[in-house]
Amino acid sequence: MSARDGGVEILMAVHNGSAFLKEQIDSIIRQTDGRWHLTISDDGSTDDSREIIDDYARRCPDKIAHLRSGRRFGNARDHFFFLMERCDSEYMLFCDQDDVWYPDKVKKTRQALLDAAEKYGSGTPILVFSDQVPTDAALNPLADSLMRYQNQYREDFDFRSLLMQNVVTGGAMGINRALAEMARPPREAGTIIMHDWWLAVVAAKFGRIIYLDEPLGAYRQHGDNAVGAKAVGSARYISERLSALGEVRRSILRKKAQAETFRRAYQDRLSDEEALYLRQFARKHSGMGFYLRHMGLIHGTARRVGMLLLG
Repeated sequence: MSARDGGVEILMAVHNGSAFLKEQIDSIIRQTDGRWHLTISDDGSTDDSREIIDDYARRCPDKIAHLRSGRRFGNARDHFFFLMERCDSEYMLFCDQDDVWYPDKVKKTRQALLDAAEKYGSGTPILVFSDQVPTDAALNPLADSLMRYQNQYREDFDFRSLLMQNVVTGGAMGINRALAEMARPPREAGTIIMHDWWLAVVAAKFGRIIYLDEPLGAYRQHGDNAVGAKAVGSARYISERLSALGEVRRSILRKKAQAETFRRAYQDRLSDEEALYLRQFARKHSGMGFYLRHMGLIHGTARRVGMLLLG
């Protein structure tokens, strides 16, 4: 599958998405830049998602395709990796089933990818992502900016920082072929937390991440999100995290496992200093000294405290 006329391929992974699926597809059809092609793959939905996809593919055969994988993935990570590996387009955008794209999303993301390729070379792994507006299920805004709502940093994308905290949301992301090729998941893909997280770390280490500081879509929160937006600066969020220290510890261990997978996958491309950092971070307990030495890589007071005490 590939986009046509120098456009972008949009990859959508669906599972029981019928409640919001039409609204998302319609928002893509209304894009001001028509240089896109949409491939949709369904992961064993038990609602009428597949019928909805078939209807759009029948009505828009030149723009929308229903890819029948014949597989059951069971999670968004493996589903999106499958779609990425099947795509032969130079540029691809990732699309969640329950969001709504603003009319200029394809135009602005595509242009940023083209500009980055011209500046850094088409062989450079490139990831572009934008801000989003977090909303409730009815698309009423919860905040003006997802990045600020979650207190996420927006510059200096160091791969070591990203291994501790991902700031790239998959539905806001576009990548080039060079990144897709370099970020093919290794055999230990089960330790990768999410596809967007892995792509962000690879792009930060071996290529470029470009952030567009404007919302290009609505990030709908409806209770069944795979990840979801979090007001991390709120008293409620902090209280919930403090009352769930076991989950915080398990989250840190997942990050450590992912870091070790990254080290093994790219050990021939890492400096001795980088490999040492990853080995130390991947330890079951890295120790307070490790985190104090690298405090500048950890963003947010709560995360720093959590790493110092539990990491």
